[in-house]
Amino acid sequence: MITINTPQNATLRAPFQGIDIAGFTQNQSTAQSTYHSLQASLTRRFPKGLQFLVSYTFGKSIDNGSGAGGGAGTGGIVNPQAPNDTGVVFGNQLDNRANRGVSDFARNHRLVFSYLWDLPQSPFVSASRPARLLLSGWQASGIVTAMSGLPVDVVDQLAASFYGLNNGFGRPNFAPGADRATATSNIPDGFFFNPYAFARATVTAGQPIPSSGGTAVADAPGTDFGTVGRNILRGPRQVNVDFGLARRFRVRESKGIELRVELFNLINHVNLANPMSDFNGIDSSGGKIDPTTGRVVNPGSFGRIISTSSNSRIVQLALKVSF
Repeated sequence: MITINTPQNATLRAPFQGIDIAGFTQNQSTAQSTYHSLQASLTRRFPKGLQFLVSYTFGKSIDNGSGAGGGAGTGGIVNPQAPNDTGVVFGNQLDNRANRGVSDFARNHRLVFSYLWDLPQSPFVSASRPARLLLSGWQASGIVTAMSGLPVDVVDQLAASFYGLNNGFGRPNFAPGADRATATSNIPDGFFFNPYAFARATVTAGQPIPSSGGTAVADAPGTDFGTVGRNILRGPRQVNVDFGLARRFRVRESKGIELRVELFNLINHVNLANPMSDFNGIDSSGGKIDPTTGRVVNPGSFGRIISTSSNSRIVQLALKVSF
């Protein structure tokens, strides 16, 4: 019987003896999720060619296994993976609630305002055929979207070395005396959240391994699962304004030409992506972690926003022929 607990003998303590932990994965299509929301909409049509639709959703989605690609990446860029039916489960694989939290794609608030307006024409336009041809019949439209940011999942690739999971499937601890409120207060300049609120789940030799409930003692330095919950922070909110202008020229009763000018991100608003939330990124970005206590000495880029989540203004011209 094995009574020594070190990161080096994790494979010998695996539930499936004789199989290298790094050599197999478990993929299952089961998960638990709940969703509650308040949804409201208002539509109004005015007599002079103006109509609009306003819709608002206040909701919360909670699960323990959002599909890959369902939200922002932990490396500070938008998750490049396509949406899949399954995704990585972090933390204790034997605890069904260890990964429970708000869904990767969850946005608590979402407001969308859209409108369509047949632009009125002045008497000058009506009195001149060239003016009627060029200035009448234009239609303006647009969509304004405002919504909460995506959840931020703080992970640690070097967590859970006592279980052989030091491959990105763990999370850090809160630093001593810190909690979720600490992570969103006293934020240093240039950071989106307080990086000093977190610490690597380091266990020194001779200390009990917390996840074992005190039944196992570390015989060498290593890391535990980490106690920070999934998706505990919220990223930057998102705002976007699109605008379009269209004119249809009728050639015959069933034939026509439509000219459209469309501007995506009309006001050229910069939407920021989620910050870097991979604890292991501290070392890779020039930072430093105290190897004994696991506390952050220099956060590097951990907690900083390093990319955007939307394109700059795009102008599109379109010509449509109907026949």
